[in-house]
Amino acid sequence: MKRWFYVLLLKLHPKPFRDRFGEEMLAIFDESKDLYVRDTLGSLAHQWLLRPEMGSFCQTTSSDGVPVFYSAQPEIPSGPALLRGTLVASCLFALLSIFMTYRWHQANWIVGSHHPSPSHILGAHTDAIAETDLPAEVKVRPYPDHLPIPPYFRLILVLSALDTDHDGVISAVEIDNAPAALRMLDKDHNGKLTAEECGLKLAPDVDAVMRVRTRQMFMSVHPVLAALDADHDGVISAAEIRNAARALRSLDLNHDGRLTEQELAPDRNVLMAANIMLAVDLDGDGKISPWERIGPVAGRFQALLDKAQGKKGFVTQQDLVDALGK
Repeated sequence: MKRWFYVLLLKLHPKPFRDRFGEEMLAIFDESKDLYVRDTLGSLAHQWLLRPEMGSFCQTTSSDGVPVFYSAQPEIPSGPALLRGTLVASCLFALLSIFMTYRWHQANWIVGSHHPSPSHILGAHTDAIAETDLPAEVKVRPYPDHLPIPPYFRLILVLSALDTDHDGVISAVEIDNAPAALRMLDKDHNGKLTAEECGLKLAPDVDAVMRVRTRQMFMSVHPVLAALDADHDGVISAAEIRNAARALRSLDLNHDGRLTEQELAPDRNVLMAANIMLAVDLDGDGKISPWERIGPVAGRFQALLDKAQGKKGFVTQQDLVDALGK
């Protein structure tokens, strides 16, 4: 059956082509026991569309005896053949374009939501007046337990404790309940909160001096911790915990009675300057002297240190903040 179909395809070729290559193509098919239908269909289209001059073939074998059917060189189609091919391709493209643009069925859909939810990635709204006018409504499955906690609230455990409803905002009620929430962080029950209890994580191999300086830096650069640690000793004492509500209200810049992440997040330049001071200010005196600027660590910030130094012989943290802000 396969051979019969293959012979039929060969017979559909122009007669000069069949006379020249038909037996050879059939012999190859019989030897390989395979069906070259795709190649034969391509050959059929090529011979009828691009090679009307079927009598002008080159020799059947090359000088080394290899049949031309195997080693024929590429040929450039004639002008009329190219014109016919262009015409056929243009017609097919036009038909396809008409088919794609034809409006088989047109439906006007209003997509939106009458039930906006915090779980929506973007704000959901609709122009439909009533729910019955809304053929399709956008709904997003709510989070299993609660809205995702902002990354900064996960970093600073004080904020995570204060934000009891985990909505990323410290409400007026949560501010009033701040002392009780902060006491929940007192793991050793000594009545005060250390930097580690507020969220600082230190590697075990950090030496004692660097540990003290890191704690001090952590408590000073984060606005909520700096406000709670009123005496800036690096520890939130029992008295400061009792006064937590008043300290937190000092961070309410727009006086709306609540604290958002924008009001609580540290200034980027202050945070960067504090980390540079921690790495370069080796003696911890609060300023980077000329001899402390010698070394591989300080070399990474050489351009910034030069910019911050000005006419002075040392660089303070505020100098770095001012240079980063320029």
